[in-house]
Amino acid sequence: MPRRGRSTTVGKIAQLCQARRASEIRMLGELLRREQRADPREGAYPQPARDGSTPR
Repeated sequence: MPRRGRSTTVGKIAQLCQARRASEIRMLGELLRREQRADPREGAYPQPARDGSTPR
């Protein structure tokens, strides 16, 4: 019966890839949380005028 799981070369490579994906997902989650906690006025896009006039 062949070996299976993380004891094989393929299993070790898969373990590294899984760890890297988990790390990237964790970093993205932290970045999103930081952006959500930031002041909403910071870096906000300017809102266009609603009355239809354009500044000159």
